[in-house]
Amino acid sequence: MKQALRLAPSLTAARLRSRTGDAWLDVLAVLSFTLSTVMALTLSGGIWMFSQWSAHPTAHQIALGSDTGWGTDGSFLDLYLSLALTAGALLVFPIFTLGASAARLGARGRSQRLSSLRLLGVTGGQTIAMSLVETVVQWTIGAVIGTIAYYLSLPLWGNITFLEEQIHPSEMMLPVGLLVLVLALLFVIALLSTVMGLQRVRISPLGVARREASPAMKHWRPLAFAAVLVFYVIWAQKNPAQVGNSAQYMVMAGMILLVVGAISVVGPWILQLFAYPATRTSSVPRLLGMRRILDDPRAAWRTVNAIALLCFIAGSVAIIPMEAGESDAFLFQDIFTGVMITLGFGFAVAALSTLMNQSSTVFDRAPETAALTQVGFPHRVFAWTRMYQVMMPLVLAALGASALGLGLGVVSSTMQVSMSGVTRVVITVLIGVGLSGIALAVCQPLERHVLANRGRAND
Repeated sequence: MKQALRLAPSLTAARLRSRTGDAWLDVLAVLSFTLSTVMALTLSGGIWMFSQWSAHPTAHQIALGSDTGWGTDGSFLDLYLSLALTAGALLVFPIFTLGASAARLGARGRSQRLSSLRLLGVTGGQTIAMSLVETVVQWTIGAVIGTIAYYLSLPLWGNITFLEEQIHPSEMMLPVGLLVLVLALLFVIALLSTVMGLQRVRISPLGVARREASPAMKHWRPLAFAAVLVFYVIWAQKNPAQVGNSAQYMVMAGMILLVVGAISVVGPWILQLFAYPATRTSSVPRLLGMRRILDDPRAAWRTVNAIALLCFIAGSVAIIPMEAGESDAFLFQDIFTGVMITLGFGFAVAALSTLMNQSSTVFDRAPETAALTQVGFPHRVFAWTRMYQVMMPLVLAALGASALGLGLGVVSSTMQVSMSGVTRVVITVLIGVGLSGIALAVCQPLERHVLANRGRAND
């Protein structure tokens, strides 16, 4: 085992020195761990700040509560804490997905390297240990850079206003104990993602990597999704939202998280449902794209789940008016500010997640792409295949999640949808599509580089 662990850094260094382009995946993995660290620490810092406000309200906050008729004990600040917890919980899914995607980058290329080592006598446990060492090195670099970036970004929060006061950067600074706890959780997520990713690639003692095909999505998924929606609608009709009721907002946050989980469950099934009839086509790129979706609906959903979450959030808050009464104007403005911060973090995750997944696909499918090139397939076929493979799930996820968020926002509130809210939803969908388009454009030259390095000099 010690020899295998000593060998792992040498293999990583050799891969970085190679000209096959695999180093791009290592850069993306480090960048992903960096972004997930910055996001997790910043969100935790925000929740810590609101928890301190709730426990020790300032004189200004107490006076503000008195002026609005919400009490003089600062108890209305529990509402802000509950909303911060909701935003943090919503972004747990993208952060987890980002870390998991970083750990799974280049899974097939990794399996080929490990299968070669199995032929040299390395055991299955040693191959897993070597992969974990590689992930630990990448995560450590990303976590260090991310922690430094978190501290450097603290002064920027002084430009944000909540409760008619600017945030003091020191209020967003986590205690050392909480910071270590957040980093430890991120580290565990990275390790678990690596182990789970390797479970789908079984490497025999003969060095043969047997990739298990993903089973078809079962019909219990839409049934569970429908049950959650019915439960939410019944609950929302009996418990309409009331401004200032922090306990009810906490329950609503839990209900929204339940719906988000249900969307993640039914999403791959919906993609599979729409991809089946789309395979009946004479278009080669569409056929390849749809068959790749059917090959692994979960992977197709991971590419667009961050965009789906953002569109769901945008649809849910479309009922928030930008014009409110004098007493509660600051509340709606603060909610809108929080939503914009959440969407900003989410878009950063969505952009990087799409780029990571598509870049990894370029490397993982390089042998297949090279074989198709040798038999005469033009390069534009692969670009259009990626377009169909990404854009069809993206459009379904964006439109479906937006409509769902809009509908649930209406049934859970007495307010009406505003034109400004609809505009925000449209802008969110367009940004999501634009980010995915940019990621696809970046992958085109990367694929040409990978194919060029797989060919021989006299080809």
